[in-house]
Amino acid sequence: MTARSSVFSVLLLSVDPDLQAQLEQDLRKATHTLSITAAKDLASVPRAAAKRSFDGVILEMKRGHRNELAEVQRAVDPAHTFILAGSRAVLRSASGIVEAMANGHGRLSHSYRLEDYIESKLGDFVKGMKNGSARNLYPMLIRAVERPLITLALKETNGNQIQAAHLLGMNRNTLRKKITDLRIPIKREKARVV
Repeated sequence: MTARSSVFSVLLLSVDPDLQAQLEQDLRKATHTLSITAAKDLASVPRAAAKRSFDGVILEMKRGHRNELAEVQRAVDPAHTFILAGSRAVLRSASGIVEAMANGHGRLSHSYRLEDYIESKLGDFVKGMKNGSARNLYPMLIRAVERPLITLALKETNGNQIQAAHLLGMNRNTLRKKITDLRIPIKREKARVV
């Protein structure tokens, strides 16, 4: 078993220098002892860095390159390393998650939960709404969360409403009504010919 250092170390696999700068800035808020190793892919990680144990791997997923994620999963110890994979846009918006995962001592906080992240973001939202003398916060917030959740479920299932309803744990007719009420566009991607 490899001894963990007090430095919070992240391997960033991306070709976007702006993403690297944003992640480094966000992580510096959580810990002052930070090491980011950037490379365009796993094969181009410097030898010395490849032998080191990382607290996290952030992988920019490119369409049609799913094997990169499998390579990363084989290369890291899942008991000590988190993997965050997604498109460039997703990784930019998820940098707060990585910041929340690093505690003040520069180590990975294994007790991090999605609930904790949502609670912190909702706290900011509620404070902002309170200062604006908002009313009916609950239905407004549910509607704000429900729309992107349903949209993402539909995107994940390629517009298949039966699969999306199953994924969301609701009846297909309920989902159809919500799609109509929330005016969610349904997009289906055409199958690619390889």
